Amino acid sequence: MTPFKNTSIQLSFFQRTDFLLIDHKKIKEVCNFLNIGIPTVHAPTVDVFHQDFLQILGRIKEVYDIEVISIHPQKGESNEAMKKFEEYAKAIEDLGITLAYENFPSYVSKRKWINLPAEMHSKFNLLFLALTFDTSHLDEPADCIEEFDKVSEKVAVVHLSDASQGKEHLPLGMGCVPYKKFLNHLQAKDFSGCVVIEYMEEFESKLIEDTKELAVEFK
Repeated sequence: MTPFKNTSIQLSFFQRTDFLLIDHKKIKEVCNFLNIGIPTVHAPTVDVFHQDFLQILGRIKEVYDIEVISIHPQKGESNEAMKKFEEYAKAIEDLGITLAYENFPSYVSKRKWINLPAEMHSKFNLLFLALTFDTSHLDEPADCIEEFDKVSEKVAVVHLSDASQGKEHLPLGMGCVPYKKFLNHLQAKDFSGCVVIEYMEEFESKLIEDTKELAVEFK
């Protein structure tokens, strides 16, 4: 974590089977020591259908004390998911968190109970449900400004990266995403959510460089 000293990050977790075994207090201590801000957390592969859903959300809130959690939608049925959210509504509201579901391209629709930004915008009628708007997961990443405007009032987090010829999470400038125009657009709209730069692991050094540069350019 040292390269991210004096910056802010979205702390991301992956496998839910490992999540409860991690020493989260130690991670938080290290982040505090390095002056790394954690305004938002990306949950592991857990969703409303899973038995440990509320337990994991509660643990994230307890240790990291954040208000917005990004989540990947998992496989399931849309109506069942919304019924579960109604069942869990009070527990989630009591935690004081917003669940920001990440959009995915059309081709993954059979593997996700929800995946398109427009679907999320239409179905998310509970106050704690929002979007993580991922530019490289759009069907047409070059149209990110227009697509963002269609759902903007329900976007809590932006995952910003480039895309080209089916490749996702490329460094900005390597694909078709008009990222500077997009960031200027977010500023013009007074977007108050989190903007997270997200690259493939192989581009980690570029991620650190771009994170620091854009933090200065787009304060």
